[in-house]
Amino acid sequence: MGKQKKELGTLYCGTTERIAKLAPVHGLNPQHKPVYLTDVYPGLLAFYASTNDQERFGIVEVDLTHLDPTNFLPCEWYLEAISRQKKAKSSREHHRQLEAFRKNLDKYQAKWKDSLQRMGICVYDGFISKKCIRRITIYDPTSNQTVTDAIVGSTIGLTPYRKSHDFYRAVTRWLVGEGVTVEDWIGEAKVLEIPKEEREALAESLQNKLGLDIFYMETPPKGS
Repeated sequence: MGKQKKELGTLYCGTTERIAKLAPVHGLNPQHKPVYLTDVYPGLLAFYASTNDQERFGIVEVDLTHLDPTNFLPCEWYLEAISRQKKAKSSREHHRQLEAFRKNLDKYQAKWKDSLQRMGICVYDGFISKKCIRRITIYDPTSNQTVTDAIVGSTIGLTPYRKSHDFYRAVTRWLVGEGVTVEDWIGEAKVLEIPKEEREALAESLQNKLGLDIFYMETPPKGS
């Protein structure tokens, strides 16, 4: 099933445990470095931010209401995907292409909504104050192999986002502490294709949240 049209009030930042825990006090990006915001890839972005296999992931839910829309930019992955450049022949060449786009995101500012709508990621080039922080969870990637495999196995791209949006969204919902069923995880149409024992094992894994801590939660003001 394809992605849903997004008119979002919140997005997520995937980062390290340390940075996530500072957000309710200092906000995000106090040094004004670009922050990647996403609707379905916070776990993968946290994995990219981690420095070792034991480091816990930080997932920060950000209220977009108070953010300056002129500070939003497209992500470099989207710009590369829609460019007419020849496909990179090596990982080094691919890295150079991404880096070239990363250094010039401001030139493509008008494409940020397309970046979010078609690839699920955009960049915010500005300070995100603590009043924008709605929820923070901390995940230990060694605590649940099923979830960690799903995070690490995610792929950023136009086609993966379109085809796997519902699954990636289920992973994100799990990471922020919401209840996720087997049907959510694999899709209702595929449930009966899975042997009963595997369904029960998956259900048990999805219920295992011993390694997921809700570090911070703010209830939005009434009427907001």
